[in-house]
Amino acid sequence: MKKNKRLRVLSFIVIGYMLMALLWWAILLHRKNTEVFVLKSDLLKEQFMNTAGVANVDVTTMPEFKELKSEYERQMYMIFGEAVVFGITLILGIYFINRAYVRELSAADKQKNFLLSITHELKSPLASINLILSTFIKRDLPSDKIKELSSDGLKESTRLEELFNKILISTRLDQAYPFNFESVNISNLISTCANRFQNLHPEAKLIYNIEPEIIHSVDQESMVSVIKNLLENALKYSPDEKEITIDLRRPGNQTIIEVSDHGIGIPKEEKAKIFDQFYRIGSEDTRASQGTGLGLYIVKQIVHAHDGSIKVNNNDGLGTKLTITL
Repeated sequence: MKKNKRLRVLSFIVIGYMLMALLWWAILLHRKNTEVFVLKSDLLKEQFMNTAGVANVDVTTMPEFKELKSEYERQMYMIFGEAVVFGITLILGIYFINRAYVRELSAADKQKNFLLSITHELKSPLASINLILSTFIKRDLPSDKIKELSSDGLKESTRLEELFNKILISTRLDQAYPFNFESVNISNLISTCANRFQNLHPEAKLIYNIEPEIIHSVDQESMVSVIKNLLENALKYSPDEKEITIDLRRPGNQTIIEVSDHGIGIPKEEKAKIFDQFYRIGSEDTRASQGTGLGLYIVKQIVHAHDGSIKVNNNDGLGTKLTITL
């Protein structure tokens, strides 16, 4: 990173030197052009005086002088135009180099965050499963305790499977994901997803506002992924009041899905970034919540593949509201 910063500083020094050299080049050309014009004017005056035998003459009225002055002005415009074009080109080069550098830093930072988060996300459920299996081996447990630990192990295994699925879906979306569009009862699909989510997360309070029998042409598998990711995201950032509202309505020929929570909300400056791949709010070193930065990226890619749109707003009072329009 320090090496990159040094190279960036060096590149700006070189570019600054080039701009100064361009300015100095334009000044020298201007001076030389003016000197040539003055010399030619004096030579023209001297030639006319020798030919006509006149001691003092106003050469500015002569056609030759007017032509000479016109040529001088054309050269001045040419020098000015070349300097402006070269300067603009150089400035644009600086802009694109700087933008590429900033993007590279952002990509490196996202990659670092992703590697940190994915390492934690993989180690956490594996450590829990290993601990449960070690407990089974080392201790004789009553049946109720075995059932409890087995349930915990299954949850961690499911969490690990969902993590791999997210990575797999994200990779497939970056390439050519084979969407299979068909008429699907969105009302039933969302209700089923919400019920499964409620069973997995009994601590969450789900509120349903679902219009019945809404049919829409979607890829069913990917739409299930959208609902799961939205609900998981709402739960993840609801540390206190885990109340989540899911709305489904059909105004006209549009299908609108909204998931609202009463969590920490999203800062205004972060709203444009939350759908970027690997992006997560805050620093990975200090962030407490689980996640890889893939959930909302997957949601956005799938929604766009359905010719839909997604936007994020503040929920009434506190929290976040994500609205999908198909």
